[in-house]
Amino acid sequence: MARRVVEPSAVKRSAAKSAQVSAKLERRVVPDGFVRSATSDQYVTAKTRRPA
Repeated sequence: MARRVVEPSAVKRSAAKSAQVSAKLERRVVPDGFVRSATSDQYVTAKTRRPA
């Protein structure tokens, strides 16, 4: 197979599209306008790593 030169922007678009499709397949897509409950927001904040 011959080598081809691909623009970096095309690679970024492809990666973003792949990540989006993967999230949808794994049912990790959050609908627009969704608001977390206070309890779940506290849980996510507690589990999120903070930079040292």
